[in-house]
Amino acid sequence: MSETNSTSTNAADVDESNPLEQSTITMLDVLEEEKELEEEYAAVLGGSDEKDCTYAKGAIQRQALYSCLTCCPEARENPRKSAGVCLACSYKCHENHELIELYTRRNFRCDCPTLEKRCALNPQLEAAQPKNANNLYNQNFQGVYCKCKRPYPDPERTTEETMLQCVICEDWFHLQHMKAPAGSEKLSNACSEMICDCCMERHDFLRDYIGLALQPSTETKESATEVNVVDSKLNKNDAQPGQSEQPPEKRNKLNEDECQRPKSLMGNKGAAFWANDWRKALCRCGKCLELYKNQSVEFLLDAEDSVEDYEKRGMKRIEENSSYEQGIRALASIDRTKQIDVITEYNRMGDKLKEFLQSFAANKKVVTEDDIKRFFAGMRSEKNANIGQPYFCR
Repeated sequence: MSETNSTSTNAADVDESNPLEQSTITMLDVLEEEKELEEEYAAVLGGSDEKDCTYAKGAIQRQALYSCLTCCPEARENPRKSAGVCLACSYKCHENHELIELYTRRNFRCDCPTLEKRCALNPQLEAAQPKNANNLYNQNFQGVYCKCKRPYPDPERTTEETMLQCVICEDWFHLQHMKAPAGSEKLSNACSEMICDCCMERHDFLRDYIGLALQPSTETKESATEVNVVDSKLNKNDAQPGQSEQPPEKRNKLNEDECQRPKSLMGNKGAAFWANDWRKALCRCGKCLELYKNQSVEFLLDAEDSVEDYEKRGMKRIEENSSYEQGIRALASIDRTKQIDVITEYNRMGDKLKEFLQSFAANKKVVTEDDIKRFFAGMRSEKNANIGQPYFCR
């Protein structure tokens, strides 16, 4: 099959100045690329609903969200006048609008039905609904990020830029624009979650857990082991040496009442970079639960709140509907002769399409939807004309 997966090209016939002549794409190449796109799609959209507006469900734990600057131009000056719309509304109600992709947000209710323009997915609502008072808006709704307040991608930037999203404020930051321990550059790809320097200062009780965070001077694997060890100590209910054995009910009660915050002696300042499952180590005594509530960070106790869990839900969703898997299964379900036939026909179509597009490239013309429809109509006509002919005549 490998011999039929690509068409041969004479090097002397290749015009390297023409991008259409620089490479040949096989069917398997397309399936592999489709797989990569599906994984990226799953990471961004998670389990978000692309057909129904989420407004009726209230504040969604975590969903893909978009800011519409066409419907709310005043948001350019004041993020509190923004509107965040769900995935389905971005497709149906705000098509061709200027949308800012916000990735994912927690506890947000779709704003589309609150806008003057009627939500097409909620025809039962006769008028614009009251503003969602509990929704939180930040500068990202204006299309700017970080302390530098620049767009992403930054059109004035000439080098690759990496941004990290803060778990708490959900803004995105350049590492160089945050206060962070020296050597933190190595942690940007290793950490599971990041809390920016401002949020660490605002919620200073998190400094007590800094011993669970990744440290620049420690290998990631060792840091993860440290997290597991501390987590085990924090949640251990067994009697310690010198303590009398207590009934399970009484031991659980004692642990609920006793604060298990580790009280770290480390003096790290600035942003913190966390390993997997660090949230499990957060104390759940009555005093700490009240602290989380007062500082509006109760979501830190919810494992399903994490972006990692959100992305896993998206990956699970596409497993059964993957175009890559369907394509591979389709090829595997037919005999070798038909496999060769299918792949040969695909490669023939690729050659025809390349030939068709060369005239557009030569004349610097834009390819329109009608042009593509005309191409495939021609392919269908040619195929119908060849029906009944021997395979080798095609």
